[in-house]
Amino acid sequence: MREITIEELAAKVSQKKAEMGYSGGGFVQPNSGRRRTESKRALLRNIAAAALERGEEPPFKANY
Repeated sequence: MREITIEELAAKVSQKKAEMGYSGGGFVQPNSGRRRTESKRALLRNIAAAALERGEEPPFKANY
């Protein structure tokens, strides 16, 4: 087995992403939220509401 550095790994991942047409960090599909528990849905709603009260965007996009 050949060992590689983290920098080499990062370069390979970046190259593979470029080959697949992805750029930046927004290439992961968001979770659909279909199987989320009601308590988790309530938590996500509260986090979003608290951020909006502060005049900020929620730290993530969530499907309730």
